[in-house]
Amino acid sequence: MSSRVTDSVVITGIGICSPLGPDRETTWQSLLAGERGLAWFDQERRWAGGRALPINPSGEVVALAEHVASEAIRDAELSPLSVDPTRLGCVFGTSKGELRQLLAESPPLDWLGSWPSGASQRLSARWNCQGPVLAPVAACATGLTACLRAAELLAADVCDVVLAGSADASLFPAVIGSFQRLGVMARILDDPADAVRPFDRRHSGFLIGEGAACLVMERRSHAESRGVRWHGEWLGGLLGSDPSGITRTDAEGIVLARLLTDLMRRTGVVPDYINLHGTATKWNDRAECRAVRAACGQAADHIHCSGLKGSIGHLLGAAGSVELALTLLALRDQIVPPTINLTAPADGCDLNLTPGIPSRRNLRTAIKVSAGFGGHLAVAAVAKGTKRSPATATE
Repeated sequence: MSSRVTDSVVITGIGICSPLGPDRETTWQSLLAGERGLAWFDQERRWAGGRALPINPSGEVVALAEHVASEAIRDAELSPLSVDPTRLGCVFGTSKGELRQLLAESPPLDWLGSWPSGASQRLSARWNCQGPVLAPVAACATGLTACLRAAELLAADVCDVVLAGSADASLFPAVIGSFQRLGVMARILDDPADAVRPFDRRHSGFLIGEGAACLVMERRSHAESRGVRWHGEWLGGLLGSDPSGITRTDAEGIVLARLLTDLMRRTGVVPDYINLHGTATKWNDRAECRAVRAACGQAADHIHCSGLKGSIGHLLGAAGSVELALTLLALRDQIVPPTINLTAPADGCDLNLTPGIPSRRNLRTAIKVSAGFGGHLAVAAVAKGTKRSPATATE
């Protein structure tokens, strides 16, 4: 399955909520500052560094979705008069639906909000999306998959604008315990902020985070007709499948390498930056690095890479959309975000992984990689846009 556009697709709005902050710029600046949003679990302080979101009767996933969609729509300067509602779509996913409602002792009145389609349903109702409304579920590749599907709707001239992204709120004992039994959770020896170490010799797994991101994706001609600028341009994307197992990855990265090779061939892009999935599990980290080496050859030595889960944790169904949004901000500000907690690279993790501190570079294009249990793989290529804000970080 692929998406490649003719009337190009641009991203005119971005909204983010993450463990580093409740909005786009707070998250981005905190990431560049080397902050880490990982801490001991506290039921009363679950949102973005303890900053609570407005209570939504439909649930936490819906609250996150509405929060980031509102920010993205404001950022895109989108109004009811600027888009035909019959050509306004919504592709917004989550990996599990609303767990608080599903695990409640008594069924909620708004029980449809507990379905994986609850967030996309709510967004479409609030912003009068009369075009296609979809809710993809692809485990931890859900967010990037949603953006691929949105790009396809725009490329097919079905929509002029699509709200695309994902949200996830999975900090529940049952979920945490399940991942613990799978052996993918990081060992916490002292401070949880030090526990997630992507590509590091001491990597032992990830910690779960909660968050969301929404991208306003738009046909370039439509954005130009509105007189707005954009954060970045969508160049293309691909979906694939790794049949190695429910929780295991092809150790050599052969499937992912083929997907990356095909993406670069179709888009004509050898990226300046690759945002890796980087779960800090030994098999995933090594396989990703091998895949990039196999796909890029000698060019891999000159590509800047990073993995962000040491800073924000693993946002599961929201990981792909949040990390794609941050990749677009990297292109906007010409800064490679750092791989936090990386001090000594593991065997086989020999890429330029930007350890510790951000790096100012000339970035024209980037690739985002997402992967999920069950073999879900998604890759996408984006290019620098026309919309800028002053960068405040230093190398």
